[in-house]
Amino acid sequence: MDDARPLIEDFPTHPDGDPADALARAVRDRRAALGLTLADLAARSGLPETHLRTIEAGHAMPTLALLTVLSRALRADW
Repeated sequence: MDDARPLIEDFPTHPDGDPADALARAVRDRRAALGLTLADLAARSGLPETHLRTIEAGHAMPTLALLTVLSRALRADW
């Protein structure tokens, strides 16, 4: 009997694509539309620039609390 856990590749993909990539694009696009640099967004949100860079690269999925901070800093109603 094989009780091995399935690899992540064995799970179906998200129907709307990768949520982290979609979020990364939305944050980058909104920041660019406002004419903000990553340093500007870091100052407005109080989040480290390195963390914002990771989110915008699609390598992190922020918590709901962090998304709230980001949406306020980007003046977006998501």
